[in-house]
Amino acid sequence: MAGMETTMKVACIQMNISLCSKHENLERALSLAEDAVSKEAELLVFPEVFSTGFCYDRIGEVAETASGPTLEALRAFSREHGCILAGSMIEKREGDSISSELKVPSQFNLGFCIESGKLAGTHRKVQLYGPEKEYFAPGDSISPIRLQKYRLSLGLIVCNELRYPEVARKLALEGADLLVSAGEIPDFYIYPWRIMSISRAIENQLPHIACTRVGKDRYSTYPGGSFIADGWGRILAEAGKEECVLIGEIDPEEAREIRQTGSILEDRRPDLY
Repeated sequence: MAGMETTMKVACIQMNISLCSKHENLERALSLAEDAVSKEAELLVFPEVFSTGFCYDRIGEVAETASGPTLEALRAFSREHGCILAGSMIEKREGDSISSELKVPSQFNLGFCIESGKLAGTHRKVQLYGPEKEYFAPGDSISPIRLQKYRLSLGLIVCNELRYPEVARKLALEGADLLVSAGEIPDFYIYPWRIMSISRAIENQLPHIACTRVGKDRYSTYPGGSFIADGWGRILAEAGKEECVLIGEIDPEEAREIRQTGSILEDRRPDLY
């Protein structure tokens, strides 16, 4: 995070998500985001598919392109407040050359990052879970998103991708300064998610903003527990089970020092594994 001179305030928008209710969810997200920026948060992270939940019954109806109204509203908010927003949404595929005969789903689970009103980068979820495979096409690339503010490189991870250490490692090897994950973690998986989220931070000596949702839908209940950790895996801030804005601070100098402690990445043996 070269160029940063002070701590950076970051926020997890740990929100309830009403299944398929796009307008309601967007209003809730922006209201919570207003709270976050009022507390001087500069980087705000939303849960996975925050605007719709996994709205499989109406997925064709709720899917949008990256130029659609949901990201346009987020761009306007980011422009007004000069902040960075990250999360995921259901993306409608367009201009696709893949034959319909292959029965490839017409949607992606799109991770996005917006900086000061502009779409800084996207990441289409590469590791799909369970029924997602029936409704989403898998992404085919993993790279950090480069930001202007603080000359920051952000490694964006979407939910199930945390189960695969290779995803976070590739982001780290390509220069990510911190990891950001957007999840929708059900009650039966909250303990593994927490352990894996901390592990990805420790393995790569990177801060991790791990954001998930709360509430209940037809599929499960969601117990929250979003947190912000440093590169040692120490919890800097942690949410409970209720909807909230979780604020934490990342110390760039300390983050840099942690990365320089030892030689984890340099001592790998790619010739053997």
